[in-house]
Amino acid sequence: MEWRGGMIPHLDLSSSIPRSEDPQRDFYKPPLRDLSANWNQFRGPKRNGHIPAQTISIDWTKPAKERWSTACGVGHSSIVTSGKLVVTMEQEQEQELLIARSLEDGTQVWRVAENTKWHDMFSGTGPRSTPTLYMGKIYALFTNGRLCRVDANTGTVEWNIPVIPDDYEFPEWGLSISPLIWNDMIILSLGGESAAAKAYSIETGKQLWKSQLVGKGVYLSPEILRLLGEDHLLVSVVGKIVSLDPRNGKTLWEKPWKIFMNNVQIAQPIPVSSNSFVLAAGYGKGAECFVVAREPGSVKYRVESSWTSKNLKAKFSNPVFKNGYIYGFSENLLVCLEAKTGKLMWRGKKYSYGRILLLDQKLLILGHSGVLSVIDASPEKFREVSSRQLLGNARCWNGPAFVNGYLLARNGEQIACFDFGK
Repeated sequence: MEWRGGMIPHLDLSSSIPRSEDPQRDFYKPPLRDLSANWNQFRGPKRNGHIPAQTISIDWTKPAKERWSTACGVGHSSIVTSGKLVVTMEQEQEQELLIARSLEDGTQVWRVAENTKWHDMFSGTGPRSTPTLYMGKIYALFTNGRLCRVDANTGTVEWNIPVIPDDYEFPEWGLSISPLIWNDMIILSLGGESAAAKAYSIETGKQLWKSQLVGKGVYLSPEILRLLGEDHLLVSVVGKIVSLDPRNGKTLWEKPWKIFMNNVQIAQPIPVSSNSFVLAAGYGKGAECFVVAREPGSVKYRVESSWTSKNLKAKFSNPVFKNGYIYGFSENLLVCLEAKTGKLMWRGKKYSYGRILLLDQKLLILGHSGVLSVIDASPEKFREVSSRQLLGNARCWNGPAFVNGYLLARNGEQIACFDFGK
């Protein structure tokens, strides 16, 4: 029995895939296409769920070919790629693993083990954070509060440092944020009573700054938003959303953000114009658009609400933005809103708290039971192009990766590569 996002626990009476450690292989696999473009961080290259333009044409009405599938450990870490490597984090008994597999056939290439294990009643066991690739190095955050830098090709650990104080109060769900790289700094926003956000050197791991902002940590990962022509580092602590100067961690502005039940923000902010962004949350909260402006004749900022809506209750599935419209989940119901006004354009189907990616004019949704659905990204009307079982039925809160027609997807039991190329 496990929790999958709604208020009713899910009971799974059977294992969804064979627990073989060897990838399932076809007798013939075509050579891999070019993989020079990496899926390098949480939610993709721009950290916004957008898949870059692909070099091949894709027919979304046809099922993908499974290139390989193999067993993996539990955990909610998403997938990143580095050339021909598929990298994620998972649990193996009492160790958390940062593990790289071959995109060619799913075999293990290297692994880094950390002696730690996280478990809580709602989210289960295993790591939550997604590693980040930058300039040939992998930066990974373990649930015991250690940050490491690893050579992406060899798996060699170059440094491993603690990033939380001894008296740190862990959130009840563990550490779920994913490292952000900006201007050769690693930025983490783990919360804490001494500093809620900190930055470290990518070369040495040395701390470069810490914020004056304090408060209990949330799920939301740090993110850079370009507002008013400036870089704003958006982070959150319990009860508010905050902008920091990413150069030094100084607070630029903060805004109360109250959520029924826990005041803990999960979904990432959605930039919708040069001076505005949208926040959305579940638990009855909904969405709100904030406009950022400068106070006349002052260096201070003014942050005001331009609209609110109960039609986008994004619990922990991140919406995507395209051409003035937001596509996301209201709880588990897919909706489309006009970003400028918050107007509801349409309601679609329920897709079980899925992970949403956007490629050109299509939404790709990987549901929590392993079903992949493809929907037109159009504000005119809801239209489902296809919907098929992709993974087994084990709980899937893991974000997939998409590189040149290859979809890399996993849950808490299985990791697989699917080829959408013709």
